[in-house]
Amino acid sequence: MSKEAISILVADKGSPAIDVIKSTLGNYSDIKYTIDTATSGSDAISKASDNNFDLLLVGQDLPGAKGLKMVQEIIKRKLGLPVIMIVAEGQEKLGVKAMDKGAYDYLTNNEIKTVALDRAIRRVLQRKKLESDIRESFKKLEKLAIKDGLTGLFNYRHFREVLKNEYKKAKRYSQPLSCIMIDLDYFKAVNDNYGHQYGDFVLAQSAQILKRLVRDTDFVARYGGEEFFIILPNTDLQGAFILAERIRKVFVNNKFTKDKISETVTVSAGISATSDENVVSDEDLIANADKALYRAKWRGRDNVCYFGEIESEDTVGLKEELKKVEDFYVRFDTINENIKETCIASAHNILCEIEKGWDYISEHSVRVSQYAEKLSRKLSMPEEDVNVIKHAALLHDIGMVGINSNIIKKKDKLTDKEYNSIKRHANIGVRIIERTKLFQKELPIILHHHERFDGSGYPHMLKGETIPYGARILAVAEAYDVMRSNTVYKKANSEDKTIAELKECAGTQFDPKIVSAFIKVIEKMH
Repeated sequence: MSKEAISILVADKGSPAIDVIKSTLGNYSDIKYTIDTATSGSDAISKASDNNFDLLLVGQDLPGAKGLKMVQEIIKRKLGLPVIMIVAEGQEKLGVKAMDKGAYDYLTNNEIKTVALDRAIRRVLQRKKLESDIRESFKKLEKLAIKDGLTGLFNYRHFREVLKNEYKKAKRYSQPLSCIMIDLDYFKAVNDNYGHQYGDFVLAQSAQILKRLVRDTDFVARYGGEEFFIILPNTDLQGAFILAERIRKVFVNNKFTKDKISETVTVSAGISATSDENVVSDEDLIANADKALYRAKWRGRDNVCYFGEIESEDTVGLKEELKKVEDFYVRFDTINENIKETCIASAHNILCEIEKGWDYISEHSVRVSQYAEKLSRKLSMPEEDVNVIKHAALLHDIGMVGINSNIIKKKDKLTDKEYNSIKRHANIGVRIIERTKLFQKELPIILHHHERFDGSGYPHMLKGETIPYGARILAVAEAYDVMRSNTVYKKANSEDKTIAELKECAGTQFDPKIVSAFIKVIEKMH
């Protein structure tokens, strides 16, 4: 094993002390000490300034610069070089004074002949490494304090500070300043259809696109959720509009590709500038960009709008329009939910009428829906997402209507051909349900609830986080109910055996984080 290499500069008035130090340090086999020398203050400062040394040993009577002065000069020049001062016997107070001025330690002339020299050097170098680690940690903390963890962009708090400073600068020097607020269109649908992991991937990639398109002097921040904010110093409204349009077109032509998912996500943008008549503070720039962004969304999204396009009275009208639309949506959504529940109940009734004795499929779906609902709430999912997963659970086995009854009711082990026939039920269910146009968000969950976390499932062999989040939840809830239920071909497993099976399959068949959450749900239920 190679020795640790330590480079030392020894600055003293004569060779006897230097020879003693070389001799003492030559006795240690685990460290390779490389020693250079300086016999005057100017020579020592010149060599130390090259920053090629780990440590400086300096005598108290160095010609041209006494040891104490050398310590002060090293500190003044911020060379970052640890110093150990060598003092005569009886001059220990001078050594203490040197430490007060910034030296790391001091040794007497007698101590440099003993193990105390090696011990002091090791102690000093350990302290230097610790200080370096602390400085590095502070740098990381400073970075974390101003950067968004997911995208690497400036976070909201730092963005506000930057905007305030840039606004003051623009006013002081009569320079233009523009801002662009950007929103990813229909981003919630991205999370609903492909899971939050893919959504995070889209956000991170979007940040990289924005950073690539702006200048080095511009500032890009994550404003919140799926919104971004760009500060454009010394840029007028026209320049901001050109950039916003360029960004919009890049997103239109971009595919966010991760594993087997490849989707386009468009953006809407609102622009504000110090040239807007109502701007008297940095807050007005944010408010104007926000209003312009709302207008861009109102136009149908995938659109760029600047504040000057909006009349003041038109802004009031726009708010009223948006409020009425939102009120209508809330009330209509309630009606829509009732329609969905009626449709699901009817689907189960039809299934039981077509195939006598299939009540157990409906009962199984209801139990799975209850488990999936509790699990979704445990995972702190939004209420709308919880409802989607409940619906998907109630409908996940509807496709069984397209499978031969003899196969479904068979008590013996299925052949490979029969099992492959069973595997078609997810596709059949999706084809039936998509005709209603009521369950678009539920379809990916139903289609992929038999995918496995290790990529060996069906129908598309999706792996890990490429499997829709809701499908991963449904897979665990359904497997639990299957194991805990009596069927024509097996008896129910015990609670302990079922939990053990889920744990064993975590990471292969199931998402381990979801399994962990589900076990807590079951423990609470019992």
